[in-house]
Amino acid sequence: MMPRSQRLALWCLALLLTLSLYMKGRTPAETGGGAAFSNFTGRGITVRLAGNVRHPGVYRLPAGTDAGTAINMTPAAKGVTTRVRGPVTQPLVSGDVVTLAGDYGANQLISVTKMGARERMLLGVPLHPDLLEEAEWDLLPGIGPALSRRIVADRQENGAFGSVEGLLRVPGIGEGKLATIRKYF
Repeated sequence: MMPRSQRLALWCLALLLTLSLYMKGRTPAETGGGAAFSNFTGRGITVRLAGNVRHPGVYRLPAGTDAGTAINMTPAAKGVTTRVRGPVTQPLVSGDVVTLAGDYGANQLISVTKMGARERMLLGVPLHPDLLEEAEWDLLPGIGPALSRRIVADRQENGAFGSVEGLLRVPGIGEGKLATIRKYF
């Protein structure tokens, strides 16, 4: 039988080893390059990839990513080699929808459109008051159909708002209503 002091020393050593392994498992490890859609530091954009891509969905990509690079990050179904036409080098911005359409052969076409206001609001992508349609204004809290019509009519008559503060010129929008909707812009 082992002397009591040796058992105590082994027990303490085992406890230290267990605690160090436990703590190492509890702290997040540094993440490296890895997958195409891994977490990254710095500014990024939120885009949706759709159509003939292997993994359609919403992705957070590094700022400055172009449409062709975004499509290349999720190759066409089952390794088919494709030649893509369209705005391949167009830089993407948050709220863009990149769609790869056409047959799975050599004739695929990229198109870049914008997400609707509802999707942008859900994803936290800022809206712009000069780009919203009447039905989209109606989605915002405190903006009903009548005020939506006035906003669009004002923009058509007086030109772009430039920023959300420009909405103050529309009858029916005051500081309180502006404060309610500002978080979406």
